[in-house]
Amino acid sequence: MTQTPAGWFPDPQTPGQLRYWDGAGWTAHTQPGGTGMGVPNADGAVVSLVLGILSIAAGCAFFTGIPAMVMGRKAMKQVDAANGQLGGRALAQAGFWTGLAGTVIGGIALLLTIGLFVFGAMFADSLDCTTTTNDDGTSNFECN
Repeated sequence: MTQTPAGWFPDPQTPGQLRYWDGAGWTAHTQPGGTGMGVPNADGAVVSLVLGILSIAAGCAFFTGIPAMVMGRKAMKQVDAANGQLGGRALAQAGFWTGLAGTVIGGIALLLTIGLFVFGAMFADSLDCTTTTNDDGTSNFECN
């Protein structure tokens, strides 16, 4: 049987408060707090947030946005299944949402870029442009 190490954990009786577990039982020592100093973050929660921020700020869209969403969702599931023994749900949520935003922004940018090239190709084909050189060496550029 594994024993939980000593540390600060969410108080099982009072939400929003931490209580110290001495390794054998709950003590009378409490402090305000959420997940606590002794509660580790879920695997990938911080990495998810960093990747999500990069997907927006550095324009890495698909390369970091999609992994941020996957890791964020996985970390949220770990926190939910841990019954207060893991923290970092807010970090994982922020990573998921910033990854989603970066991916959507990247998708819109990609569609706009493709649309610009298609429009440019259609517009260029519709122009009839000629360049003529005058006797004095100057050039005229005309489009109809």
